[in-house]
Amino acid sequence: MTSFAFVIEPGSQPRLAAWLLFLHGAVALCPWLARCPAPLAAALTMIAMVGFGLNLARVPGRHCRLQAMAMDGIRCRVRLLGAANWQPASLGAGTRAYRDCVLLDLRVAGRRAGWLLPRGAVSADSFRRLKARVRLSC
Repeated sequence: MTSFAFVIEPGSQPRLAAWLLFLHGAVALCPWLARCPAPLAAALTMIAMVGFGLNLARVPGRHCRLQAMAMDGIRCRVRLLGAANWQPASLGAGTRAYRDCVLLDLRVAGRRAGWLLPRGAVSADSFRRLKARVRLSC
């Protein structure tokens, strides 16, 4: 499976972060527009805001823990924020490949890390190889 070897180090994705802000803002506003009872609307709004924070942590950029990923053969390695060396990782069950984006769920030293990668975040060749690897392994 060396034909699917790649190294990716995506840059910041401010457009994706802005899109997530808009989407979660709209979701947070919906219970108030639907005239739900105030306690229920407040709880649903808080859930939407917590979800925004969790999703924003998966968008590539300086705030994301995951900085780079490499796959060769059957090994997966990642470089985390503040670490100079590569650490072994494995694809988690939440990893998905769609037409224009890949959602990576990685297990690194007993913890989870991940990315929400749009097609334009990495080169077309690396994106194609990543999608193929995800579809073959999950």
